Amino acid sequence: MTLKPKKTKAMSDIQQNPYSKKNLFITKTLGQFMYINKITEAESASYIGGKPAISQGISIPKSPNGSLMSFYFTLQFPEAHSLHGYTLSVFAATDDFNEDYTIPEMLKIPLLGAIIPDNFLSDSQKYFATLLFRNEEKTYASDYPTRIAMTPLAFSHSKGSDVFGWAGDKPKWLMGDETPAQYKGMALDFLFQVHGEQSFPIIDTAPAQQEMDIFGKSKPRIKRNYTLFNQNEIYFFGSRTEDVDDRVYIITQCD
Repeated sequence: MTLKPKKTKAMSDIQQNPYSKKNLFITKTLGQFMYINKITEAESASYIGGKPAISQGISIPKSPNGSLMSFYFTLQFPEAHSLHGYTLSVFAATDDFNEDYTIPEMLKIPLLGAIIPDNFLSDSQKYFATLLFRNEEKTYASDYPTRIAMTPLAFSHSKGSDVFGWAGDKPKWLMGDETPAQYKGMALDFLFQVHGEQSFPIIDTAPAQQEMDIFGKSKPRIKRNYTLFNQNEIYFFGSRTEDVDDRVYIITQCD
């Protein structure tokens, strides 16, 4: 017989109002459980697709071939998160395809406890881009040609019916711990992970994503959606540096 844990009043209160000051304290006491759920019919500062949130004075990133990258999602970290007060937006090239860059570049050293070489984070962002910035620097690129259909996201202590990812205190590794040690003398916080097998539905006017054909060349994707990093599990680590494009380290895993 399996015994279910007793549901306490504190847990019930958290589910009703997870971000009250009282319940944020309770959350830290019980442990940080934060799912990132896809939701419907709600406005949210975190979302997939639509118009990108970017830092003031920053342009939409472009691929090495000069093509505009596609905006995938943005997350505004909640009060319970270590990077509360910051927003992260993620872009990737979909008009161009390079088989050497279908996932973020990996270090050539053991990943667990790795000291990441200087400038690796900015230099590795060739076919994708991550922009991490303070909320007060946020603006919206209203002239960006929307490609991915918009879906609101919400941080929650409860697992929703359609989970996008996880932002608890530790990653949920598929193939073993690969947490880095530091970058430029600073420790990197675990920010969140995006679950594998995600697809991103696109609007009718969006161009098809370029992907590999059976001959190793590129072809337009038939399905009307985009994928990110081969639909692997994606782990994001980051820090509060001053360089907008030099803050986020990404690892992918698949089982």
